[in-house]
Amino acid sequence: MDQERHDSDGDATARERQPATDRGFAARQATLMVLRAVRGQEAFDTALDRAVGPLADADRRLVHEISAGVLRGRNALDAVLTPRVTGDWRRVTEDVRDLLRIGAYQLLHLTRVPVHAAVAATVEVAKREHGPRSAGFVNAVLRRLAQDHAQGLPEPAAPTTGPRDLAKHYSHPPWLVARWVARFGPERTEALLRHNTQRSAVHLQPARWTADQLREAFTAADVAFVETPGLPGLAVRGVRVHELPGYAEGAFVVQDPAQALALEHVALPDDGLLWDACAAPGGKAARLAARRALLASDPRRARLPRLVDTIRRAAPTAWVVCADALAAPIRAASADVVLLDVPCSATGTIAKHPDARWHLSAHRIERLAALQAALLDAVAPVVRAGGVLAYLTCSLEDEENSGQVDAFLGRHAQFRRSTTDLFLFPPDRGTDGAFAARLERVA
Repeated sequence: MDQERHDSDGDATARERQPATDRGFAARQATLMVLRAVRGQEAFDTALDRAVGPLADADRRLVHEISAGVLRGRNALDAVLTPRVTGDWRRVTEDVRDLLRIGAYQLLHLTRVPVHAAVAATVEVAKREHGPRSAGFVNAVLRRLAQDHAQGLPEPAAPTTGPRDLAKHYSHPPWLVARWVARFGPERTEALLRHNTQRSAVHLQPARWTADQLREAFTAADVAFVETPGLPGLAVRGVRVHELPGYAEGAFVVQDPAQALALEHVALPDDGLLWDACAAPGGKAARLAARRALLASDPRRARLPRLVDTIRRAAPTAWVVCADALAAPIRAASADVVLLDVPCSATGTIAKHPDARWHLSAHRIERLAALQAALLDAVAPVVRAGGVLAYLTCSLEDEENSGQVDAFLGRHAQFRRSTTDLFLFPPDRGTDGAFAARLERVA
C-alpha cells in the first residue's frame, strides 16, 4: 500500500496561537467532516482530500494531525472524556462525540495549541453545526478536561493482558485484539498494537533512478532522509512526495519496505511475460516493468488514473488495461509470471491508515478470503508450465495467507511451493505486515 502523507502539526503552531477565528473554525469543521465521512465507511485519504481542499497548507496539516490522531486514539480519548460527561455517554450523538474527541486530542496531545484556541474553535463548530445547547455542552466538558489537565492529569493505567483492556488502551476493536491474542499471544499482540499507534514515515523505493542517484539528489536539495540497515529504500517525513527531486522523472515509487521485501522474496524471473493482475496503485508494476514485458490490470476504474500515472512516470514499457482477474484478459498458459497482490483486510498496514481498524469486521475478512480463493482459481490456468504464481497480501490473518495457499494447493495439484512463505510481523522490523508465497506450476 502507498502512503503519500505524513502527520505533522508543526507549522500550524503560529496560526493556533491566534484567537479562535473563522480560520480556526474552518480547520476544526474540516476535521469533523473527515471523521463523519470515515464513520460513513469512506476511506480516510479520500475524506481528507475533499475536506481540506479550500484550506491553507498549515490548516491542512492541522486537520490531518487531529483527524488521524482521533482515529488512532479514539478509545483512549473516550476513556478520558466519559467521566467528565454529565449523563450517559452512549446518549451523546456521534457528531458531538467527535467534536469532544477533536477538542480532547488538542488539549492532551497538541501542547503548542493554546487551550483557548482548542476549546473556542471546537465549540464554535458545535454551535454552527448543532446549535447553542450542544455548544454549551461541548464547552463545559472541554473546559472541565482542560482544568483537570492543567492540575496534572493522571497517566492512564497500564493495560493488562486481557484483550478488552488492550483494545481500550490502544484504541482497537475488541474482537480484532481478541483474534490477535489467540494467534500471536498477549505480548506480541501488545507490541503490534503499540506499533499501530506510531506515525509512519513515507518510504520510497528506486524505480528509474538507482538508490545512489536518489541519495545524491536528495542531499543536493537538502531533503532529509533515513535508511534503516536491512531494509530497502529511503524514508522521508513531512514532505510532499510530488515535490521531491526525481518525482516527475519516475525516479522512485512510494512503497513500504515490507512490500519491497515481498517482491524480493518471490524472486520473479527477469524474462518472459508478467501479468500483474491487481496492479493499482502501480508501485510494484512500475518497478517490475523495468526488466521485462508487463501487463498491468485492475478492475476498479476509479483507481486506473493513478495506476496509469505511476506507470507513465516510473516504468518505460508496460501495458495497462481495465480488467477483472476473475475473467483473465489473456489466454491460458500464456504468462510466465502472474503476480497476484490480492485485495485483503490490510491488517498489516493499520499504522499507516488510522481509519482501517474501524472499517474491519470478521465478516469482511471472511468475504475477502472467499474473493482471494476465487482469484487464485481464476488466474491459475494463465500460468504456463514452469511458470510462477506469486501470491502477496498485506494481511496478518492466516486465512488470507498460508491457510489460503494451503487450500489452493489442495485444489490445484499442478502447483507447488518453490520456497518457504514469507510473513513479516510489523513490530519485528518496524515495517508494514506482509505475506508472500512463490508457487511454481510443475505441470
